[in-house]
Amino acid sequence: MSTLEREHREHWEQLNNDKVYERSHADISNGNNGNNGNNLMGDIITPIKTPPSKIPIPKIDRPCYLCHEDWFELSGKKMKPGVYWHGKWRKNGEDSESDEWICSPLKVEAITSSPSHDNFGRLLKFQDTNGQWHEWAMPMHLLKGNGDELRGELLNQGVTFNHKRRDHIINYLMTQQTYRKVTAVDRVGWHVESFILPNQVIGKGDVVFQSEASIETEFQTKGTLAGWQKEIGKLCAGNIPLIVSVCAALAGPLLKLVDRQQGGGIHWVGDSSCGKSTAVEVAASVWGSPEFIRSWSATANGLEGVAATRNETCLILDEIDEASPHEIGKIAYMLVNGQGKQRAGRVGTVRKIQRWRIITISTGERTLTSIMNEIGKRPNAGQLVRLLSIPVTFEHGAFSDLHEFESGRALSDHLKSMRLKHYGHVGPAFIRKLMDDKRDFPALLDMYLQPFNSVTKTNLEKRAAMVFAIITLAGELAIEYGIVPWEQTYVWDAALIAFQRWQTYQGPGQTEDTQILQAISDFIAKHGDSRFSAHHERIEDTIYNRAGWYQDKNIGRVYMFLPVALVEAGGGFERSRIVEALKRAKWIVECDAGRATKKARTRGGMNNLYFICEPGQTCSLTNV
Repeated sequence: MSTLEREHREHWEQLNNDKVYERSHADISNGNNGNNGNNLMGDIITPIKTPPSKIPIPKIDRPCYLCHEDWFELSGKKMKPGVYWHGKWRKNGEDSESDEWICSPLKVEAITSSPSHDNFGRLLKFQDTNGQWHEWAMPMHLLKGNGDELRGELLNQGVTFNHKRRDHIINYLMTQQTYRKVTAVDRVGWHVESFILPNQVIGKGDVVFQSEASIETEFQTKGTLAGWQKEIGKLCAGNIPLIVSVCAALAGPLLKLVDRQQGGGIHWVGDSSCGKSTAVEVAASVWGSPEFIRSWSATANGLEGVAATRNETCLILDEIDEASPHEIGKIAYMLVNGQGKQRAGRVGTVRKIQRWRIITISTGERTLTSIMNEIGKRPNAGQLVRLLSIPVTFEHGAFSDLHEFESGRALSDHLKSMRLKHYGHVGPAFIRKLMDDKRDFPALLDMYLQPFNSVTKTNLEKRAAMVFAIITLAGELAIEYGIVPWEQTYVWDAALIAFQRWQTYQGPGQTEDTQILQAISDFIAKHGDSRFSAHHERIEDTIYNRAGWYQDKNIGRVYMFLPVALVEAGGGFERSRIVEALKRAKWIVECDAGRATKKARTRGGMNNLYFICEPGQTCSLTNV
């Protein structure tokens, strides 16, 4: 017998000599470890129940790995459940055998691969430390190297193993064969005729969600749909932030059905303890556990990964005040645009870009604008429309109808308590109904958009109106499907009031035109004396990093912008959009026929320049 073989046998004999021990509640209460106080550590404690009186004797074709889901007997010894290496060797004419426990029950249920036949993996079924069974679609690349990454994730999910024989886990998984083939997808959401969640597949097809780590807990269910309707949904009635938040949480699955590539976002703004966090907790209960809510404190890269796991559901971010002022504008763009960064792999290959489409629900005591102002930045209209700030200033903070509770605090406490008992049912129930609904959803959205468009004046407001229309459609469908216990008018009233509050809160100063004009005014105030010089036909001052020239006329000073300088001054907007705003404001005072520029001779020759009046002057547009 070799040294390794002897070590194997000695180790297993020691394992088999260990007693399975379970303490009663009385033992624990009395401080008794079950060993008469002689051994403070007690015997080995295992979550696996004590073996039954009669256990099977399996037939084993050695050498092999086998997963035993329950107790079994070998050579008169009772063996606990788990994966075993049943070894066999022959030396000096004698047969020898070993039976080594490798890990708790762990099985390969299927081979997984993407629809394009790459990203292979294995669908694992395993028992955790509490004896509960789980499934996880494991990417095969986790088996690379020494396998520490895989073992770490298995440990995190409750699998236990023999540390001295941990390498056997990789060998075991690599050798398991199965005839079942399953399609694996790496993001939540619609896939052909199915809707994929980490913990369930709604619809048709043998499809699973595959990821490097399990996120089942975030999409878990507890309680019942009826319980949620009675204890949470019913109390949303009459409370605008609660109704709008629930509808926004349900809007994600609609984005594909209404042919929208981008989502949107709402941001509840209010003082501390006003109830805005309760609104997002209620929204989170639509899809899963309290872990569904994430913090704004994460980096842009971190939130990119979270957004991908929330595809076509919703992303809930609490406390915008914890966000980095340097990143918050970029994050707002990224979340709604639905696309992460292009990154290179370790060997120079291009990694797959993460994509998603979601509705974001956010809270905070401040707006995106005020946070960016901390570092001297001003958000453009595109950023602001991606996260629509709505003030939470109702009669009782976030609440208008207390439903016989004595205060807003009492109602909030009740909702927070109930969301711990009932969650994860509303979203899947909504999806099941959507699958049976064969109506023209884009046409439905157009109908729901009309009431919002009737009270819009700017392009910015029209973009915001689209977000509210999708939210309203989701809520109305949920009422029709019998998922939320509200009357038909509740969603319309709540959404229109929220939209009007956003309009009033953002004010006329937040339109794109106003932002462009303000940016140009600021540019002239900052650089008018350093990057512009008086325009003369023969002699010009030397200017470094020139933005243009100026002329003093009877209407005031006119700045002659180089095209590249105008883009720089325009606050991040495209030149065509800047020119459009300047025309509407009548800030372009001279131009050639059919153009927004005028040819002018400078020391460098003829240039096409934008003639813009000094801010605050009465200008007249000519020749445009």
